[in-house]
Amino acid sequence: MKKIMLVAAPFAFALAACDGPAEEAGEDADDIIEEQAEVMDAEAGVAEAQADLADEMGNEAMEENLEQEAETLEETADEI
Repeated sequence: MKKIMLVAAPFAFALAACDGPAEEAGEDADDIIEEQAEVMDAEAGVAEAQADLADEMGNEAMEENLEQEAETLEETADEI
């Protein structure tokens, strides 16, 4: 019995150390979601820059719409 335990123990530790396919898929999904949030943050930055440009051009209606879009994108990214 002790011989079986000595032979089986390394395999048990090796299996415990490996990520299973489900765990790897979950980690990949988490990475994708995190990247989507970063893209949304970047889009919010673009909208803010466009709002600044609209302000400089004197287009207040466009500025307000772009600021609202940027805020919505930032909030959505923060919730992810």
